[in-house]
Amino acid sequence: MNPRILVVEDEFLIAQDIADALRLGGFEVLGPCPTVEKALAYLDDSARCDAAVLDVSLRNQSSLPVAKLLTELGIPFAVVTGFSPGQLPAEMAGVPVLTKPWDNMELVKVMQRLLSPG
Repeated sequence: MNPRILVVEDEFLIAQDIADALRLGGFEVLGPCPTVEKALAYLDDSARCDAAVLDVSLRNQSSLPVAKLLTELGIPFAVVTGFSPGQLPAEMAGVPVLTKPWDNMELVKVMQRLLSPG
């Protein structure tokens, strides 16, 4: 069974690019979710989620509630953003950050590292 990655991104073309890269990397994609509410609904559902990719800002909302729930659930995640790492909320410190534009192979490698044991 392929790992399932939740994609939380509000820009359609970027979300599709992330989803396509993850699928090519052998992952199953959940979403993409363009809003905090839809992302939280995925996580509240009984569907298995192994990791996530979050944009920091979704339609003028912070994705911080999603990041907090992922942390509570023990689900690893990476952040894709136009912000520099120093501009991220403190709750996202230590999380892998891919700055837009990023390399799709690097995204796949980051997800593989997040999901590797140990």
